[in-house]
Amino acid sequence: MKLIFATQNKEKVAEAKKILAPHGIEVFCHQVSFIEPDCGTVEETARAKLEQVKERGLDYVMVDDAGIYFAAYPDFPGVLSKRIYQRIGYKGIRKLLVKEPREACFKGAVGVCWNGEMKIFCGETKGRIIEEIDENECSFSGFPYDPIFVPEGEVKVLSQLSEEESQVYSYRRKALDRMAEWLKQKTEIRKW
Repeated sequence: MKLIFATQNKEKVAEAKKILAPHGIEVFCHQVSFIEPDCGTVEETARAKLEQVKERGLDYVMVDDAGIYFAAYPDFPGVLSKRIYQRIGYKGIRKLLVKEPREACFKGAVGVCWNGEMKIFCGETKGRIIEEIDENECSFSGFPYDPIFVPEGEVKVLSQLSEEESQVYSYRRKALDRMAEWLKQKTEIRKW
């Protein structure tokens, strides 16, 4: 089956292709700019994105939103994660968390519109933000919190893990797997 991924993030598309291929789902990127809410949850943002692609006449399409949540600041940065990182960088994050709990949680929501029906699937990964954040050592490609986030049960940050290791902890994989199971049920029903 074929599914459009409406996003501008090539890294997200590459990850989705790898995760969904074993489910028999072929992913195609459709570059879309979204008007993203400034508050709310990742689920609400995913639903808002779905509404926008539906208004553009797209169907058999998925969207995605994710954010990191610091235990020290409930619901923050959340849906503002990308914008907060772009504004304050690692130096600002380090300052925010001085003498604060380091626990954090990635939350992701994948929304799908399939034959006009919209559904949201969620995943999360608990962990912590490392104590020492050295901007010179933090390199990333598309996911700025990966170099500073250690998943629960792991000793290395996400960016240091192999692709196979990181998939064990991926909140996006959890949400995509749930979506894939739902889509399988939908397509099996259509075969009847």
